[in-house]
Amino acid sequence: MIPEFPNFKKLELTDKEEVEKFTSKFPPYSDFNFTSLWAWDTNGKRMISKLNGNLVVQFTDYETCEPFFSFLGTNKPEHTARELIHFAEKSGVSSTLRFVPEESIKDLLKSDLLVEEDRDNFDYIFSVSELASLRGIKFKEKRHSADGFLREYPDARFEFKELGDTVIREQIVAVFHSWINKKELDKKAYDFEQEEIAIKRSLKTASQQGLVVSCIYLHDIMIGFSIDEILPFQYSISHFIKADITHQGIYDFLNRKLAQYLSSQGIAYWNWEQDLGIEYIKKSKTSYRPVNFLKKYKVSLINKK
Repeated sequence: MIPEFPNFKKLELTDKEEVEKFTSKFPPYSDFNFTSLWAWDTNGKRMISKLNGNLVVQFTDYETCEPFFSFLGTNKPEHTARELIHFAEKSGVSSTLRFVPEESIKDLLKSDLLVEEDRDNFDYIFSVSELASLRGIKFKEKRHSADGFLREYPDARFEFKELGDTVIREQIVAVFHSWINKKELDKKAYDFEQEEIAIKRSLKTASQQGLVVSCIYLHDIMIGFSIDEILPFQYSISHFIKADITHQGIYDFLNRKLAQYLSSQGIAYWNWEQDLGIEYIKKSKTSYRPVNFLKKYKVSLINKK
């Protein structure tokens, strides 16, 4: 059971149902999604609590693992924010609240708290029907890329897999390692180690999370995968996607095939999470033409960023 603030408990798989009672009332902000909360608890330091009927989370940064606080809810938001900021200061943790959803900050705009958009952590929302068809001039390059992949690799197969098979889990990790080795970017810009831990945590608990795992095979070798989750209210969320980029067009092919499946399941919107301010991720996600963003904010005392 989630305790009342200022008491916290470590995040556990058994907290899923109670956490989702909070999150089901709001749009599917990726950071508060239970699968994401669990997967990215890479050092076992994420904590949860309740304050004024809101869900409180002590997060750890996706890259640095530094702790910070946030909350989800609309009950007494100013009191909640001030209590958390004060508690953070006493605890020696950053006093800036992060990942605070737009619904939670509306009343804060009338206060003397400093509320700032956190653009690097906006969730990208895409139209499933648009990505399933890639019709129109705005998707011309994506459409040609996906078609080109299939022309170049007519034997490529798109399949769904169960993660109870250890061989499949090993293949997914192998694709991730291949992606790291072949990706041309400044490795200092992103901590691959944390993502690998997060992926492995997801793989171990996939059956309990209800995840959709899709893969691309070429000559019986996995060359790409995506780990997604179907959510209420016609939403889905993409947790992880990686592919061997030496096969040109593979991402466009994989995303189109997966969007077609999601569309067949009645899903209208697809959350691809944030870009973390990493330029290549921002460029890639923007190229798929998001239809909306789930906005998040930083909240602090004036001159206490």
